[in-house]
Amino acid sequence: MRLCIILVCWLCSAFALAEPLRVGLENHDYYPYYKAVEGQPYDGYCIALLQAFAKHEGLELELRPQPVNRLYRNMLGEQSLDLLFPDNPAWAREARDGQPLYYSQAVVEIVDATLVRREQLNQGLGAIKRVGIVRGFTAEAWQPLLEQHTIELVEVQDIQSLLRMLERGRLDAIYANPQVVQHHMQLLGIDPQQLQRDPQLPQITTRFHLSSYRYPQLIKRFDQFLSEQAPMLSQLHQQFGLP
Repeated sequence: MRLCIILVCWLCSAFALAEPLRVGLENHDYYPYYKAVEGQPYDGYCIALLQAFAKHEGLELELRPQPVNRLYRNMLGEQSLDLLFPDNPAWAREARDGQPLYYSQAVVEIVDATLVRREQLNQGLGAIKRVGIVRGFTAEAWQPLLEQHTIELVEVQDIQSLLRMLERGRLDAIYANPQVVQHHMQLLGIDPQQLQRDPQLPQITTRFHLSSYRYPQLIKRFDQFLSEQAPMLSQLHQQFGLP
């Protein structure tokens, strides 16, 4: 028992004195959950949560926004990242190439849904041929249909590009989080009723986790932080307008 206590203390000290922990973030404006765009202020619920954890633990974080398709390569291959956020065991299986990762408890639970133009609402799957998604994201709810080759998945750079393509009829639907879509519609000045979530089309509840290839003990400490800081998490939910 004494040896275990000494080991835990050593780990805590090692993390406190180490170089900044390099956190790979998806290089996107996915507000209110996270906004990690190079050259712009970091913002969003998940960013605030990570910063609160670092302060609580006496750690320094170096946030590194990167394209989604480079994150796993940089953590697992080049090992230039220590942590990855957001992550999920169901995402990017091919990119992980069977290598094990350590995942935290769910940080936040969100709904990814299918949105269409108002005039196409409730027309069902028969009206959908092309579905847009942000490049590098996983269209979990659409996977069975994609495997049947009945739907074309179109990947684009960001949410705002998706919205413009949907408005112009170049896509039949987009697959994203409705709160994030509403945020970007506001930025673009699009009528909030113009694009709507269609309850007849695929949707799924997904979860954001923190992951690491090298630091399972740090992931456990993060889990403990989530359990112990429920009042603070509730305040952050209210601050960023999350349910």
